[in-house]
Amino acid sequence: MTNPTDTDTSNLGGQHNTGSARIIAELHRQTEDLCHIHGHITRVISNLEIDADWFAGYNDPERAKFDLRGVVQLFLYQHARDFDQSAVARRLRGATYVYTRLGLRRPLNQQIINYSWRNRFDADERSTIKDAAECISTVCADHDVRGSGEPAPEPEDIQNTDIEEQQIMQAVERATDLGFDEFRDPRAANSSYALQAFFERQGYLNMAKAGTTTKRRRFARLSDRDEVPHGSTHNRTMKKVAAPTPQTALWDFTTGQPPAWQRIRDTVLPAFHAGVEKQLDEIAGRDRQGIRQPVHAAIDITTINFWPSPIKSTADIDPDEAPVENEAGEFYPKEEFPAMVSGFKKQNKKKKTERGYKFATITIIAEDTPIVLGIEPVRDYSWWERSDREDVATTSRAGVVARLLDQAERHVDVYKLFCDSEFNIHELRDKVDDRTIQYVIGKQETSGADTENIEEIIEDPVYDTRVEHAWQQYDGREHKVSIIYLPGGEYSQFIVNGWVDADRAAALTTQYRQRWQIENQYKSIKANFLPQTATTDYRVRFLYFVIGVMMYNVWRLANFLLRDEIDVDLGEDPVLLAGEIVELVGLCLFDPGG
Repeated sequence: MTNPTDTDTSNLGGQHNTGSARIIAELHRQTEDLCHIHGHITRVISNLEIDADWFAGYNDPERAKFDLRGVVQLFLYQHARDFDQSAVARRLRGATYVYTRLGLRRPLNQQIINYSWRNRFDADERSTIKDAAECISTVCADHDVRGSGEPAPEPEDIQNTDIEEQQIMQAVERATDLGFDEFRDPRAANSSYALQAFFERQGYLNMAKAGTTTKRRRFARLSDRDEVPHGSTHNRTMKKVAAPTPQTALWDFTTGQPPAWQRIRDTVLPAFHAGVEKQLDEIAGRDRQGIRQPVHAAIDITTINFWPSPIKSTADIDPDEAPVENEAGEFYPKEEFPAMVSGFKKQNKKKKTERGYKFATITIIAEDTPIVLGIEPVRDYSWWERSDREDVATTSRAGVVARLLDQAERHVDVYKLFCDSEFNIHELRDKVDDRTIQYVIGKQETSGADTENIEEIIEDPVYDTRVEHAWQQYDGREHKVSIIYLPGGEYSQFIVNGWVDADRAAALTTQYRQRWQIENQYKSIKANFLPQTATTDYRVRFLYFVIGVMMYNVWRLANFLLRDEIDVDLGEDPVLLAGEIVELVGLCLFDPGG
């Protein structure tokens, strides 16, 4: 490309236009400045100032339906991103809302784009736009400003727009309907508000990270309903939705009855699974392969902090009260501390005092749309509890995995399962192996044999990996296992069922890296789809997490549905970011009420 300062300065398109060189030089200057502010080329282009005199022939009131600035920015965007006209048209009507950033009232279709390019700008003007776009692209690359994907819209990008009429809103609405229709109304037939009103409000709270006690007027402006439920009414209703029968206090472990947390789980999950089944049917009903089966799945546990202390303050200790003493020392635990709060693993000094709620999930990974297929509460023994209490019902990792697989296999066939070293337990591996599922589980260095094998690999001048074959015994059954040692800082170790050779081991451990998708899943759920709450009522805690997961599934399904519009292969990075769902649903889709 010619340097902007060396470009011919002949007038373009009309006597009022500045020269091409000055136009390009000015856009070059603006781009240099904007690259220090924005991290994406789309945002740089959308903030460029276009002088009305540069293309004076454009503003013919009989023909100009779109402002000059937006149209010029559109063509700068097209050529800087190296898109053809059909690709630009797809992006304008798709999930990226480029048209709102460019100040256009609505997406332009390919016919209008082509007409505007050929008939609204002459040959010199088109050449100027192309050269300016190349200059912008070069400057952005020099400043390491991204040019792939699209950034999420800022709130001002979507204020006062007609986005709800576009394909994206239809996709989100369809996905949401599939997710929540199966939740049942536990209230009287003469209730003032339909259950849908509460789920509309809850969906907004989950995605806007708003508290359930937020004042009614904050949401009333978004609702088309004549009246909206009050926050306290909302809380009571959501508790009823998650209420087991019979309802008991969480610390009331009646003989012969499952613990309360199990009954809450069994009350909420049927509606969740009905929604998942409808979402999977929606995917399968499209003109694509849908979810390819058998699937690869990952299981992991996420934590949500609970900050109040389980230990009484000095002022609350009864003079006649005896302390509890265990390996943690002597202390006075609170009698009514939430039963489902667990202590977190001590991975560092800070972790010693961290605690919270734990939830396990099983998620489709690899190249498919990552839908969450199952959710399980996790209850671990904690240091502040009496070790001799018989009413502390903990969840074994083997039991959690077995129940998650049962949930997942209601919907799909699971072929491979990936877990981290927390799940490397004999009983767990026995249960998975019995289902003829291939597992790959992280392994910590736990034996002298591990140390010896790693030392031999380090000293070996040729091989830096090793696969050891062994037998696993559990409850009278024997299973073949392979232990894999891989380099990388300290040696990584994995255990898989069956005896595999080195090539197969390398393939399995490469696939294991896809397990990190579940870590990103948890980040998205907690960052975008959970409301603020301080409640200790596990009915509410579990229901909110389930709804958050359902909204995550809605997001992933919305992206799948949009791929019919934007021609992106299944499994690629979602074109619609989680942050976009938060803003768009809050502003356009839900009627959240008060």
